[in-house]
Amino acid sequence: MAFDKNEPLPLHYQLTNDLRETIKNGKWSVGDLFPTDKELMAKYGVSSTTVRRAVAQLVQEGWLERKPGKGTFVKKEHVEETLGRLTGFFEEMRRHGFTPSADVLDLRPIDITPKELERTPGLSVFGEQKMFLVERLQRLNGKPVVYLRSYWPYEYGKRMAEFDLSKEALYEIATRELNLNLTRAEQTIAAGLAHKKEAELLGVKVGFPMLIMERLAYVGDRPIELSINAYRADRYKYRVYLYPTSNNYEGILLPQSIEYI
Repeated sequence: MAFDKNEPLPLHYQLTNDLRETIKNGKWSVGDLFPTDKELMAKYGVSSTTVRRAVAQLVQEGWLERKPGKGTFVKKEHVEETLGRLTGFFEEMRRHGFTPSADVLDLRPIDITPKELERTPGLSVFGEQKMFLVERLQRLNGKPVVYLRSYWPYEYGKRMAEFDLSKEALYEIATRELNLNLTRAEQTIAAGLAHKKEAELLGVKVGFPMLIMERLAYVGDRPIELSINAYRADRYKYRVYLYPTSNNYEGILLPQSIEYI
């Protein structure tokens, strides 16, 4: 494959972009041996310096991993979510061709006590009503990637627990079976550290860097679900694109992507 040497972009940058997109498009699976530098030089018609710089960039981004004496291997898969799409883990993973599943860890009623509010302040929006906790370890192609705590008003959560939550998506059940059409959500993402339980479930050490996503979903003006998701920070990356509005240059959030490593 030839590059346009008249382009203002450096060749190593063009090569990095092309290889990254090829990985995203699924030409190689996680764990596959990546082409050697010589193979890439022959295919793209570029120098060893250009290839080394491109591969080094993909290693730094986490797409590839060099193993001394063995070669370079594909390290991560790519998953995208779009802001504005109110969907859950299962829906998004299936949309991108992955196989989601979950270990159901706990299903139980929750009273919003001062102790519970201290642990989960976001529950305060539900007042004093009784809640129902759905606790899952969510997997992608069999690998544990997300520890989820999902809180619903008791009458909905109890009915939701009647379904096979190891295979079914919570939002799909809410829409199909409970007639709950989610209309909007407020979501925050923050840095965190793995506690003992999260560390054991996700296969990391206590204190390992985590991304904590907290989402409050609504039906109309009524809050209907609080979910708290803990992601391994080395396996998920959130990317948000900012664009100017038509009338001024204030940034607005448009597509967001999640990259699963």
